[in-house]
Amino acid sequence: MEYKWKFWLIPLILIVILGFIVSKNILNKRSIQPPEVHIQTVKVKAAEKVKKEDILEYTGSIEAFDEALISARVPGRVSRVLADNGGAVVAGQPLVMLEDQDYVIGLAASEAALKKAEVNLAGMRANFKRMQELYDSKVVSRKDFEDAENGLKAAEADAEAAASGVAAAREALRNATIVSPISGFVAGRSVTTGQVLSPGEPLMTVQDISNVYMVIHVEQKNLARVKTGQKAEATVDAFGDLKFAGHVEIINPAADKSARVFETKIRLSNPGHLLKPGMYAGVEIRSGEAEEVLVVPQNAVISVEGLYFVFIAEGDLARRQQVEIGRVIDQSVEIKSGITEGQLVIVSNVNKLKDQDRITFADSQQQEA
Repeated sequence: MEYKWKFWLIPLILIVILGFIVSKNILNKRSIQPPEVHIQTVKVKAAEKVKKEDILEYTGSIEAFDEALISARVPGRVSRVLADNGGAVVAGQPLVMLEDQDYVIGLAASEAALKKAEVNLAGMRANFKRMQELYDSKVVSRKDFEDAENGLKAAEADAEAAASGVAAAREALRNATIVSPISGFVAGRSVTTGQVLSPGEPLMTVQDISNVYMVIHVEQKNLARVKTGQKAEATVDAFGDLKFAGHVEIINPAADKSARVFETKIRLSNPGHLLKPGMYAGVEIRSGEAEEVLVVPQNAVISVEGLYFVFIAEGDLARRQQVEIGRVIDQSVEIKSGITEGQLVIVSNVNKLKDQDRITFADSQQQEA
């Protein structure tokens, strides 16, 4: 009985060992099988150079075309304020009126003094004429003649001073009404009725925004590309795609000492007075000269954490390449560095690709690739 049990035990052990070896081999074969490769079907386009007008892009702020600081020229108490912030005014329009009684009285006194001086002058002229005739006839002494002459000169000086006094009094009365020297819109009003003003005290500003200036700062490297008279187009986020036409009008000949940039003013048309001082705007300056730039389709470029990449088709692999982009030109993007003309960039499924992914080309592009 014991012999039979041993007789069956040995084959059973061999069967178990053999089964273990076979199953291990099967598992090993499965583990070393290569993973399934997913191949993306893509479309490509060669990076190409195109001729485009040289355009410089800048941002800057809007300034009034002209601005007048309104201030008091004579002292006095404000009786009326005739303009408020945002109000449109024309050149010569009254803005602030001062109490003018003292100036009216002063003018009347000056005019009375002038009349008195003129009467005195007429008398001195008659006296001088008479004394000259008597002196020529040797009736009066030279001293009497010179006294008459000096009296005439003094009377003439008095009359001239009185006339100047009248002119000054009239000017003071006129300045009691403060007017705008230019047409525009009121801003920064600080004056109120009843306020006592001193000469030179600022009251408000008037800004002419029929046209406006856009102020930009041009780097030294671009200065040769910017010239007065060049056409420009500005845009403001608040107005969407609306463009404001203009031209370069002023280029400061001296650079800012700290930033080493040249302040440049672009004069813009301002229909409807939409552009206001202090607004932030973008502008394109057109040189009128064409330049060759390297471009790829917009849909070839992807952005990752502020960096830009394209996928280059190299054989059956997609290689991710970082690039430096420039401006958007129609449906393409300017490439400043990273790839060269003629390289095939992938223009489809770029958001699904990873570096070194296997690719195949769409049938229509098999020959080109």
